[in-house]
Amino acid sequence: MLRWIQAALYDRSERASEDAGLRDERHRLLAGAHGVTVEVGAGTGLNLAHYSPEVDRLVLVEPDRHMARRLRRRAAELGVSAEVLDAMAEDLPLPTDSVDTAVVTFVLCSVPDPAAALREVARVLRPGGSLLFAEHVRSAEPELAARQDREPFPYRWLGCHPNRETLRTITESPLVVEEVAHGEVPRAPELERPMVLGVARLPER
Repeated sequence: MLRWIQAALYDRSERASEDAGLRDERHRLLAGAHGVTVEVGAGTGLNLAHYSPEVDRLVLVEPDRHMARRLRRRAAELGVSAEVLDAMAEDLPLPTDSVDTAVVTFVLCSVPDPAAALREVARVLRPGGSLLFAEHVRSAEPELAARQDREPFPYRWLGCHPNRETLRTITESPLVVEEVAHGEVPRAPELERPMVLGVARLPER
């Protein structure tokens, strides 16, 4: 029941941030997607409207059945051809070296093992393939970071950990960060505002 409520309310809870500029950030980020593209933790499909014709095949990974139901509905409404897979970020059902672009947006704050998820992304990417990311991160301000560490309600209930040092986790993965910008999620609760956006790449062998 809790997951159903979360899925039902998700788009509404994100609307203020999307309208205040986050939608435009998504659009700019996803302009870099091309070829075979996998989005990990696709949620209700807020990225779907932003993929360009440069994407030849779109695979959407979403383990929550309530989110996946809304994801499929949105893809149908937008006329987006996509495969929706029920899988965890740490165990992607895709062949090694089969993906040109991977996408994670506000996902690594909630997966059980973000380092393992990034290793899986690196496994499925072709050499030279890219990861496009936009993620909540731990604040550089000590007072705010301390409040993020306490993970007050509803963060534990939602399984969201806004205090993760996700950029460091990406940097320590097999991927090489090529572009990164620090910013804030507009009109979001204070604990969720710090974010990073960027591009990382799997080195050529």
